[in-house]
Amino acid sequence: MLLQPELAHEGADLGIKIFVDNLFPYLLPYLILTQWLLRLTNISSIPQGSKWRFYVQLYCLGALGGFPTGAATTGFLYQQQQLTQKEARYLLAICHAPSPLFVVGFVGMEILRNPISGWQMLGLFHFVNIIMLVIFILVFRKTVPPTNLPPKPKDAGNPLIESIKSSLPTVLLVAATVIFFTTLSYVFTQTLENFVDSLPKGVMLSLYSILEMTSGLAASEDFYGHSSWLPLIVITILSMQGLSIHMQVAVLAREAKISLKPYISARVLQTLVVPLLYWIIFM
Repeated sequence: MLLQPELAHEGADLGIKIFVDNLFPYLLPYLILTQWLLRLTNISSIPQGSKWRFYVQLYCLGALGGFPTGAATTGFLYQQQQLTQKEARYLLAICHAPSPLFVVGFVGMEILRNPISGWQMLGLFHFVNIIMLVIFILVFRKTVPPTNLPPKPKDAGNPLIESIKSSLPTVLLVAATVIFFTTLSYVFTQTLENFVDSLPKGVMLSLYSILEMTSGLAASEDFYGHSSWLPLIVITILSMQGLSIHMQVAVLAREAKISLKPYISARVLQTLVVPLLYWIIFM
């Protein structure tokens, strides 16, 4: 990127456009809403026998906001001493799904031109996640919080104002990773095209998708817009999610000091199972 500033500038412009047009409208309102709801709820007052309701509520908040709302919510609750370390690392892996508006609106309507396909994809994501959530609830429903949790931060200010303030770093994190990885993939593919007369579409799509999910989704429409395999390609990209999203979760988890091992295992499982189920059921 340092050697080709013009390409880097074009890639950054593309990344900004992708973030502003396709991610920002789906992320900020729901991220603020989930943080606000968490601050209005005293989770510690929930009886231990009803802890499963808390887990379901946490999953629903993450499912509503999309990437990386689940990670931000889990990290916040762990820092507030509402979750144990073990609960936090498994919930980090489970409460991770794309936003309904993103999948149905952007993917279903703009890329596939079929909102029903978007709902089908969203349903498969939650089907796999809910199975993991049920297993988690059965194992952890009687968990007693330990005494060695991190110090609880002091509450201050209006819950809504605090929610807005705490949401902004996450939004900036998403913007930075999307723009950076989009720029990186753009520069890389354009540089390769200078050495190869015709870079295969599959190679270009793979590079975009591995680095940044939304760029890969946009590229899939450009390269395979008229192919009957487009839905399977799209759900594979959604399942992989790209380094950009995984970096966002890693930063949030590191800030909260939550292990990423269950998260990595869950993403590998999801990447393999969700496209396979879509192919078996809907193709």
